[in-house]
Amino acid sequence: MYALAQKIICDSSEEFSQDIASFQEKYETRTTFDELNKSQLREKLWEVLFTYLSSDWSPSLQQRCLAVLRILSRDKTDLNELVTDDRLDLILDMAALKNPGAEEQTTFTNVTIEALKLLCNLIFNSTNVQQVLPSTSCLSCVVERMRQYDSNTPYDVMLFDTRVLFLITATNCSTRETVKRDLRGDACLIKIVENVEKQSEKEKNGTIEMDSAMLACNALKVLFNLFMHSDDSARLVDLEEDEQNKNLMSTLYKLLLKYEQEDDIQSDIVNLLTVVPYNCYSILIPPTKEKGKHVYQGVNMAAVSVLLKFLDKRLTNKDDSTVYFKLNPIVITMIRMTETERLIRKYTRLQILPPLKDVMHRPEEGTTLRANLCKLLTSPLTDLRDLVAEFLFVLCKQNVSRMVKYTGYGNAAGMFANKGLLGSKRVQADYSSESEDSDTEEYLRHKEQINPVTGCFEPPKPNPLEGMSEEQKEYEAMQLVGLVDKLTKEGLVAPCRIGEDGKPKPIEHILELHEQLPKQQYRRDSDDSD
Repeated sequence: MYALAQKIICDSSEEFSQDIASFQEKYETRTTFDELNKSQLREKLWEVLFTYLSSDWSPSLQQRCLAVLRILSRDKTDLNELVTDDRLDLILDMAALKNPGAEEQTTFTNVTIEALKLLCNLIFNSTNVQQVLPSTSCLSCVVERMRQYDSNTPYDVMLFDTRVLFLITATNCSTRETVKRDLRGDACLIKIVENVEKQSEKEKNGTIEMDSAMLACNALKVLFNLFMHSDDSARLVDLEEDEQNKNLMSTLYKLLLKYEQEDDIQSDIVNLLTVVPYNCYSILIPPTKEKGKHVYQGVNMAAVSVLLKFLDKRLTNKDDSTVYFKLNPIVITMIRMTETERLIRKYTRLQILPPLKDVMHRPEEGTTLRANLCKLLTSPLTDLRDLVAEFLFVLCKQNVSRMVKYTGYGNAAGMFANKGLLGSKRVQADYSSESEDSDTEEYLRHKEQINPVTGCFEPPKPNPLEGMSEEQKEYEAMQLVGLVDKLTKEGLVAPCRIGEDGKPKPIEHILELHEQLPKQQYRRDSDDSD
């Protein structure tokens, strides 16, 4: 590396082309170049590459210079200083992103595509480029070019245009409102996603062209950036934007069904569903007069079924190091959908919390959706735990007794404490009065033997106090009080009572528990209807 870099710097024009081709071939996969830290090699190498790049050399030589710069730009060392305003301006020019509103038809070349690749690296790795780029013509040019996409636009241009826009809006939050409001970039992106969905109808050898899926993923990522700070409850949405949102959701519906097995695009769709306006979710359950596996009360639940399968896959194939990031979006999506659309909630509840038949095992035992979700109710990842608890609570129509029935009081106690539901208070939520719960024969047969704490059947156990005199019972009770009091004073435990707000409050002495006991008895509600 050191010798080749020195040679490139000192090369004659005849040798230069051959040596940078050799550099590209040898270091195509390298990401760091510590050897260039010596003798200002890095600065000299960038200087000579830009000298040739800005001269009137052949397009093939310019493409190679850009390719070498793309490789070098993976290393963040001194990148802010190396990418001067003049050099950035030259790159934008070669990427055809310098002259907004140009009427002449752009001819896209390999130089254009290589410049776009380099620009993506620079936005990703240079904080200076992230801040400077919005003040250039780049944003307006890339959005304008998107408006003019047609069947002759090279795929790579569309792919890297959308990636440039994603990186700018991801690294510089101030650009999002401009792209969405002033440039109406969301309309262009929605059109791209729609075209991808239409193009995916064309199949080769029975397999969907995955190039189109990659382009859709890029566009969905940008749309997520544009929607994530939108507050549909606090702003007026004009008719045009509302129509665009509906078109987007209709396209997402089709993509969900077509790319059911493709994790990447499914993931990007789910991410976007976490930030779309609430009134859009109804489009995912279109009315139908047909009969089928996913038809429920006159609507097609196929898209909801796909999302539930995606949730199940994420629950089953979770890696502890990434479980929160993988599960967070789909759980948030399901919460938003079930809170907003009654039929989605009812259908989802049937899939996750069907009428209870298995009362012999704890709720968290097994591989069902219910079991895998209940396992997370005691997860040390508190954010994920709270999300899952909220999801299950919504499915239970925010009914405490029903939540205990399906998850066990022990699993749900953390959420009850956070919400102030440990006492006898109940949440008054705006749900229909229609009952969705019919107790099964299995549940009714063993109902009195189901331990509400564990959520499963427990056979009768012998009374440990049987055979003791009253004096012995009193002695054992006082021994227990003394032990708990000792643990409290040593700071190992902190006994609590339930306050008026339904949340746990620390006590000053253990005897306070005895005084409050009648008020804290858990009342089992035998009525599961609303």
